[in-house]
Formats: sequence, structure tokens, C-alpha cells
Amino acid sequence: MSDRLLDVIAKRPLVLDGGMGSTIQEIDLDVDRDYLGHENCVDLLVRSRPELVQSIHESYLAVGCDAVETDTFGANRLVLSEFDPALADWTFDLNREAAEIARAACDAHASASHPRFVIGSMGPGTRLISLGQVSWDDMLTSYADQARGLIAGGADALLIETAQDLLQVKCAVNACLLALEEADRSPTTLPIMVSLTIETTGTMLLGTDIAAAATALRSFPIASLGLNCATGPREMLPHIEYLCKHWDRRVSCVPNAGLPVLVEGRTEFPLGPEPLAETVSDLVGRLGVDIIGGCCGTGPSHLERLVSIAGSVTRRERVVEAPPASCCSLYSPMQYRQEQSFFIVGERMNSSGSRKFKRLLESDDFDEMVSLGRQQLREGANCLDINVDYAGRDGASDMARIVAETVRQVDAPIMIDSTQHDLIEAGLRHAGGRCIINSANFEDGDEKFDRLCALAATFGAGLVIGTIDEDPEEAMARTGERKFEIARRGIGRAIEVHGLAIEDIFIDPLVLPVSTGMDSDRRSALELVDGVRRIATAWPEVQITCGLSNCSFGLKPAARQVLNSVLLWELLDAGLTSAIVHASKIQPMNRIAADRKQAALDLIYDRRALTRGGTGLPTGTADESFDPLQCFI
Repeated sequence: MSDRLLDVIAKRPLVLDGGMGSTIQEIDLDVDRDYLGHENCVDLLVRSRPELVQSIHESYLAVGCDAVETDTFGANRLVLSEFDPALADWTFDLNREAAEIARAACDAHASASHPRFVIGSMGPGTRLISLGQVSWDDMLTSYADQARGLIAGGADALLIETAQDLLQVKCAVNACLLALEEADRSPTTLPIMVSLTIETTGTMLLGTDIAAAATALRSFPIASLGLNCATGPREMLPHIEYLCKHWDRRVSCVPNAGLPVLVEGRTEFPLGPEPLAETVSDLVGRLGVDIIGGCCGTGPSHLERLVSIAGSVTRRERVVEAPPASCCSLYSPMQYRQEQSFFIVGERMNSSGSRKFKRLLESDDFDEMVSLGRQQLREGANCLDINVDYAGRDGASDMARIVAETVRQVDAPIMIDSTQHDLIEAGLRHAGGRCIINSANFEDGDEKFDRLCALAATFGAGLVIGTIDEDPEEAMARTGERKFEIARRGIGRAIEVHGLAIEDIFIDPLVLPVSTGMDSDRRSALELVDGVRRIATAWPEVQITCGLSNCSFGLKPAARQVLNSVLLWELLDAGLTSAIVHASKIQPMNRIAADRKQAALDLIYDRRALTRGGTGLPTGTADESFDPLQCFI
């Protein structure tokens, strides 16, 4: 039956039901008999009053609704345990029973020409991961149990609804995927749907705008994205417009019957069936919304009008304009390709490269660490690299805390940087936006690379791939050709084996120092430029980044600024799109003295062997009297 759900949506708008919770609130129910002693735990009605729940479903099916949502909005372990810890163990059975009740109602009204569908309702619960109120593992377990029960009871789709926190959505989607895999199902045969709640402020509860939400969720296997609850259809309009223009799958709109108002101490919803239908009709006909229904305050009379719309209004064919490839903070998106600059990743929140950050970490001064993030943003950073690798400390705890603090207080995407898988995962579990993982490579073969690709898929993150492999003679690629070949291997495996999108892959061709004076390092920069050019030519959609300051390791600060800046502009010309830098230390080329710029270029391209100053030495002969490195020491 589940595959037919998608078939129906392909032909015409799908009509969900109306408000379950608000309908139940209008019924005089007994705390002990109906709520089993747990006042307002409406999910328990599937056990105490199954006939009542089925009658509500049938009231919507009778007016022509295509689908009904199970009475399971709060039927997960976390919410049930707040009523009574013992109820947590009812999670699977309550959801199974709820789905079976909805299934019976649908079967009673289904026909060959009009199939009816059971949508498993999975609400947001009462605790948010982004606020530290619950852990990822606890929420994952809670939602997985709920999804298992809904699947066992015959649900045709799983709906994560009224979502208020992006991290909660990511966790719930992963829980659904886990339950589907256990049941030998997939999101293709049993779709996962997501519906967010945008407040009257214009954002989700934690401040996330609709563009950030779409960015963070784009890589997950969800069939539809839309809005429900909080407001009426008019207030949803700008957000639905964005989704209809930029979301490449189905779009849903399930509004309340207007904004709630208090009348003599009672909450009432002012929008009647006709005005609700008028606005929703516009959303279908003008914007191309695919799934409609009603939330709080809507009843069968509202849905009867929406059924009429689905049958009479021609849904607009949407032409989706894919937004630029981006990551995002908890609040807003950030494009990988910057129009007037490059994608600047701030490097100062790194215990390996920043003495200040290391001291702050040693003193557990997390407030100042966050301030350092804000400062980098003011200096021009588009993203913040966070690395807490430090021997003798609990790195996972450090990463979890600094990421949790930073994502709430700084409007910047996060690049989570570590050599250790568990530290990266600890950070991702606290970042609701779309992060970038730094980094994967083939130093330990495919196994570790695959684990990091899997993390990127699980959390919807971009991935930096370093040009390192298992070669015992030259693990870190030094030549442009080697950099290119390892990039080819990484891009191919990330896409073909793990399904990552090419625009979310960052290749780091490795910046090695040219400042050591050793002959083996002299060609490091020119081979880097060559590698960048090869990679950018072969894969125009891929991102290319680097830890720029490695090239000038050991030089004095003024010299480092010049060399770093000149190398950056050469790399950008070759196709680099991003760099991990201290943004305020990069100088525009027109502000670097001509002789210093020339010396930097000579060092970058190893021009010791060129004819200089009338010496008459033939090309290819080293002029021992000229070493551009001396200009920087």
C-alpha cells in the first residue's frame, strides 16, 4: 500500500486528516477510565478507547480524506515516561495498536479507486537536543521504538511532525531508517515525511529559518518537507513559497485553523472551512503544494472543503531552482561558493594550531572559546573549524561541549576537525545545522574512510577528503599527479559507495611547508598549485580547500602573511574554493609590495634555477647566489 501513497501524490494533492488532539480536547473524558490515571495522555486512548479513536479517523475518511494520522503524537519513550516511567515500556505496543486502529478505519473506507493510507505520527516530544535536554542516544532509542511499532501495525508512511529542532529531526530520521532496515523495508517503499513548525517570529522555535532547515535536511532520504501547526495558512505562505521554489521533493502544508485566540479562557481557532480552503487552494494552484491537511482547530467540515480542492484545483507544476550548494548554522545557510571571495574557514579554534585556544581549553574557559568564534566571524570567516585534539583530556566531552555552546551562540556553520572518529561524532551529535567533517583519508585504507563517510551520511554533513593513502613511501601526496589520483579515489568511493553528493565533498590536496630549506620541500607549493588545477578541471562541482598556513611554518609573522597571501591567490586562480585561514591575516595582492610579491612567487614556484640579475646562467642551472627563501628568513 505504501508505494501507492506516492503514486497518489504524483497524480493529485494528497489530503491528510484534521486535528486529532484538538478534537479529543473537545470530548468529555474521564481521567481514570479514559486516560488510565494519566491526565491528558491522549496516546493512551488507543488502548482505553480504541473505538473512539477509530471513530475520529472515520469522521475524516467519511468526508473524503486520503489519509489519517495515528493517535501517537506523544507515544514515544521519552514523553510516556514523563507521565509514568512504567509507560515507556508500552511504546512499541501503543504505536502498533494505534496503527492497527487507523488501518481498520482506512480499510473500512478504501476502494480500488480511492485507497486510504495510515500515516504514523511522530511528534517532537518535550525535550530538545540542541538545548541539552536529552541526549542523541536516548532520543534515537525513543523514536526507534515508536517507528518499530508503527511499522508493525501497518503504517504506510512515517511522519515526523511539528518539529522544532533540526537536531531532533536528524535523530528521528535516523531512528526511522534503523527501524525500516530491521523490518527489511526502505524509505522508497515506506516513505519518511517531515513537517516543521515555524512560529509567528518567522523561524523554528530555536531560530532556524526555512532555508537553513531545507539545507540541513536536503541529503536525508525524506519524501516530503513542509509545515504544520503554530499558525494558519497565510502566515505559512512565505515559507511554503521558499520550499515550492527550492525543495526538490514533495511539499506539504498542514495549517491550524488560523492563529489561536483566547475566548473566555478557552483557546479557539477562528478560521472556518471556507477561508481556510480559499488560502490552501491558492497554495495548491499557484505554488504547487503536494500534500494538504489540517492541524489544530480543524475538523471534518474543514477537511471536506480541502478534499474538494484536491479534486478540483489544478496543481501547479513546480520548476525547482536548486539553491547553491551550502552548509548551514543552526540559524541560516552559508554557500560554499562565495561570489566576492572564497569560503573562509576560521582556523583559530584549533588546539593544535592556536596557542590561545589551547590555553582556553586548558582552563576550561568555554565562554572565551565562543567569543573567539564570534571574533572570527567579525573578521570575515564563513565557517568555524573546531579541533580539540589534546593528549590527556577527554576529547569527546570537550568537543561536545564546545560545539553545543558555539552552535547556539554563533551564527556560523561548523567544520568538526579531528583525527579521531569518536570526537567527530561527539560534535555532530550537538550540531543541528549542516556541518563539514574534517577529514577523511586513506591512511588506514578504506575502513576508516568508510566510517567517516557513514558519519557524513548519518548527520547530513559535508566531508573533507585529504590526499593521503597507504603508500609506505609517500603517504602524504607530494606531487600534483598523486594528489589528483587520491582525490579521484576519494570522490569515487564517497559518491558510489556512500551516496554523498559531489558538491558536498571538499578535497584537501595538502599544503606542505616550503619554508624548511630542505630540497625535498622546495616543490611543495608548485605541486600543490598543479594538484588544485588538475582536481578543479576534472570535477568542477567539487569543493577544494586547504590549511593554508602550513606553507609558511616556522617563518616570522610578517613573512608568513605575505607568503600565505600570495599562495592563496595563486591557488584561487588554479581553482581553490575554500581555505582554513586566519582571515584578518590575509592581505590583498595590491597591498603587498611588488618585490615581496615577486619573492613569494619565486619561492612558491622554486625559481632558484632561473636566470636572474644578468648572471647569464642557463635555464635549469641553480644559481647558488639566489635563494628566494632568504627573503623570508
